[in-house]
Amino acid sequence: MLDEPLSIVPDISIAAAVGRRALPNRLCAAFTRSLGAQGATLSLLPRVEHWQLLHATDESALQAEAAQFARAQGPSVSAALEMRPVYVPDLLDPPRGWGPGPSEEFPGTRPVLALPLHTPHTPIGVICLYFTESARVTDTHITQAQSAAGLALEALLRWRPVHAGADSRRPLWATDTRAARWERIHQAAGYVAAQEDCAASEGLARLQEVSSRDGQSLLDVADSVLQPSHTPPTG
Repeated sequence: MLDEPLSIVPDISIAAAVGRRALPNRLCAAFTRSLGAQGATLSLLPRVEHWQLLHATDESALQAEAAQFARAQGPSVSAALEMRPVYVPDLLDPPRGWGPGPSEEFPGTRPVLALPLHTPHTPIGVICLYFTESARVTDTHITQAQSAAGLALEALLRWRPVHAGADSRRPLWATDTRAARWERIHQAAGYVAAQEDCAASEGLARLQEVSSRDGQSLLDVADSVLQPSHTPPTG
């Protein structure tokens, strides 16, 4: 269980200062250590339709993050796109609208805390923390963690052009199958947005509503929309 008062910011400041090429690794390690989480991921959205995983602390965290972006649903996706922290106390009782069985994609994980990385109007990425042990994450923890996420973002914006630019050999999953699924979903969301004269985020929300209502995967709904003869679904 986490104790209060808690100061996450100093740990993140140190990680940001000394991270250099290992910055994503050090940031994930600092967040897990400070918040008592058992796993963490750091993902970027260089464009909303392109997801890039910079680091995962372990295989379970990696698979959980990949599953979220493959289906475009989950704490990481909501936090990144809505640019607000998302805390789920128990994945066995997920928020409505996430579709069937999200806990199957997070084996052994109960609480999840996703912290957005964003400028005032633009989503840039997300840090997601996975807890497999008992934890009581309070509003104070979340507030301090989000402040620390702001410091992490400043460091990442300085780091990325040097260590994760277009010519970098770092594996960022830009062409990974799961990232390709995420892109197809956003292509469909853009199509719905154009037809309905709304923002792409609203188009995505409409696809998610249809997925939840009809019990289909979000990818299946998106692929049906991308068929030229198909009329886009509405909520």
